[in-house]
Amino acid sequence: MTYRPIRFVVALGIIGITIFGSSLVFAEVRKVSRLPIVDRSIAYHGGSRYDDSQTDLEMCSGSGCYDIGVRMNNGLYRYDVTGTIRGVDRRVVSTNDGLEMWVDGRPVEIPADQVSAVRDWAMARVYFSFLPFRLNDDSVFKEDQGLETWDGRSLHRVKVTFAAGSSSDSSDEYLYWFDPKTGKLEQLAYSFEGQPGGLRFRKGVRYRRIGDILFFDQENFGVEGDQYKIDQINPEFVQTMKHVSTVELRQIKVETPE
Repeated sequence: MTYRPIRFVVALGIIGITIFGSSLVFAEVRKVSRLPIVDRSIAYHGGSRYDDSQTDLEMCSGSGCYDIGVRMNNGLYRYDVTGTIRGVDRRVVSTNDGLEMWVDGRPVEIPADQVSAVRDWAMARVYFSFLPFRLNDDSVFKEDQGLETWDGRSLHRVKVTFAAGSSSDSSDEYLYWFDPKTGKLEQLAYSFEGQPGGLRFRKGVRYRRIGDILFFDQENFGVEGDQYKIDQINPEFVQTMKHVSTVELRQIKVETPE
């Protein structure tokens, strides 16, 4: 899922109790713009360092490798993503001011009806590489779903949805599980539409802090089919999912922007 900032009105609800599998969850069933557990997680993983850094890395998974350059400075950003798509080399640079693309090393004009999809292609790689940094963007709705037990540990479960029209994938839904004390992001899951759609569950592994930012790889599990919904994810359901890939972040370098 990728998205660009968009303003929205908070939808209020009530507080209730939900049961996921064998775990009892005290859920705050309302959509909000901020949650203490998410604020804590962003602070734990990098905090203000996210917005004052130049990061270069390589992200590799079953679909190939991508070179990613991310510069952030007081709300200004420059995302530079390069990868091979169906045998064609693509480079996309997205900034506060606009979007540029190169194909096989040549600059190309982006058709108006493809601007959102091209921007989202680059943003997706940044989004997954820098979690949980983007979870407080204006387009993000969050639902506190309380504690859920995974492998004998209580993790804080949060559901995320997105403002309609904020990206080409704004109908996707996400779940995140955080350590309730530190805010460390332990795992995530998301739904996606396609032919067919399906679910993915990613478990964080190999955490390392570089330049004051906490990076981690992800073991990626999946199931295909439009009949599956994100709310089905629990420890028992994950046991039925197949390992799809390992998402690795390599050659990470973090500096302070000049």
